[in-house]
Amino acid sequence: MKQSSLLLILAFACIAARGASADTITFNFSSTPGNTTTATYTSDGVTISAASGTSADLFFKNGGGDETGLGLTPSSENEINGGQSIVFDLSSLFSKNITSLSLALGSIQTGESGQACDAFGTCVAFGSSQSGQLVDITSLFSEMQSKNSGTLTITAPNGNVLIDDLEATTAVPEPSSLLLLGTGVFAMAGLGRRMGRKLLAR
Repeated sequence: MKQSSLLLILAFACIAARGASADTITFNFSSTPGNTTTATYTSDGVTISAASGTSADLFFKNGGGDETGLGLTPSSENEINGGQSIVFDLSSLFSKNITSLSLALGSIQTGESGQACDAFGTCVAFGSSQSGQLVDITSLFSEMQSKNSGTLTITAPNGNVLIDDLEATTAVPEPSSLLLLGTGVFAMAGLGRRMGRKLLAR
């Protein structure tokens, strides 16, 4: 009877441990140093890197509203122009149990467009109606992760754009779930000791 009760406790603890809360990791690129073609950004202990795809330097433009974000200089309006790119390495996110990833590109005027592509030719397009808005790129990130390539390239097929924000949502086990799981583990340890003693006593 005691053995079956302990097994039930463990089963309940394992099921409950699946419960999780969400945590958001946000990168806004405002810490970009001047006169450099590469930079790293850290949020909640997670670091990603960015590099200019040309000889232009990374540049954080602070023009207010969706005219604020990561661009390049020298370039028209210090933004990402046609023929230019900013390349991110997001491989550090692979181990963080990411449940969703969103990207916001800004300064997209009527007739302009932005684009985010992985290393395998899969892209997500951004139009003027999405300027400054977070757009879900989770499917893109899933392909990147499955093929073990953290490369994400931002370009402007038409006009010029800025990179506003990158937001990753992670699943975090709730403390109560961890407590239940710990209870189940201790119960199983106790059961193992009792069974061992019975076998030795025979």
